Amino acid sequence: MKILIATGGTGGHIFPAIETAKALRVRGHHVSFAGVLGLAEEKIKALDFPVFSLAAQGLNDRSFLGWLSFGKIMSQAVFRSFGVVQKCAPDKIIGFGGYGAFPVVMAGSLMRCPVLIHEQNVVPGKANALLSKIVKKVAISFEGSRQYLNPSKVVWTGCPCHHSAVPSRSEGLAAFGLDKNKKTIVLIGGSQGSQKLNEIFFELMKDLSHSGFQAIHMTGKKDFPLYEARYQKEGLPVKALAFINNISQAYAAADIIIARAGAATISELGLLGLAAVLVPYPFAGNHQKYNAELLANKGAAIIIEQKDLTKSSLHEAVTRMLSSNFSKEDIKKRTQGLFQTDAALQLALVAEGL
Repeated sequence: MKILIATGGTGGHIFPAIETAKALRVRGHHVSFAGVLGLAEEKIKALDFPVFSLAAQGLNDRSFLGWLSFGKIMSQAVFRSFGVVQKCAPDKIIGFGGYGAFPVVMAGSLMRCPVLIHEQNVVPGKANALLSKIVKKVAISFEGSRQYLNPSKVVWTGCPCHHSAVPSRSEGLAAFGLDKNKKTIVLIGGSQGSQKLNEIFFELMKDLSHSGFQAIHMTGKKDFPLYEARYQKEGLPVKALAFINNISQAYAAADIIIARAGAATISELGLLGLAAVLVPYPFAGNHQKYNAELLANKGAAIIIEQKDLTKSSLHEAVTRMLSSNFSKEDIKKRTQGLFQTDAALQLALVAEGL
């Protein structure tokens, strides 16, 4: 069967899309990608999936002229998507949300191709909320999304993420050249990094390094040269990386995670039983706050809203979460039933049954 995956290029969309594509390929299907893929295009090509890249952009200017420009660009993208769908001739289409997937899903639906969309967040984004009215099925990451959608179309698959084949703690620490006798904090500020979180964490580690802490700090590409140099200058036990290619190694090394609250990250933390301090991305409809509450409401994480983020508040949250002494098994028990362990396979099965 030929399946076309429509997605944008941000980490929150692309990681679940790639995991699903891998599951579909294992099951013998031919998978292609289409959408506004950005920097993710090379990553997809490296995995030997055919790619059809579109040009479009989100709505950044909400003035009349901004809406007019957005409508024109999206209309052109939908028109081009008709050609992509016609060329691919897919049996099914799976959309992963965002403006990057919207034109392909819209074109596929209008061309009567069976379409499934996947909503990563608890509260559906605007694109998926609109598309849910015309597609055949809507897969959700979390049961809480059901209330916002047509229940007759909804199926709970979970969010495809990295939670299997995690190495031992010693192997994880060795991968980053860290000390097995120190507590390890892992900061994951999203695929693009977070300037405010990066700066506050740097200041925090100047204090915590004297208390037996070390860290892995994913800075994002833009801030990496700055923080690599600053950590080296201060002689701090921090491994700075622009991006963590093998996140499983970082999870294995971690005593606590500091992170944004994307759906895949929340799913990984819950499934692996990792203690966390979450700083939800405050924009894009504040979707991440609702994701973070899934763990916080179970006592498995502490939330700091970005407006309240300071060195003091982050220090207090890290200390309080670690002092709770929850084991990984404790956290897994607290979050049992919130996450699917085989989300990519579940999505593949739903797509096959469309």
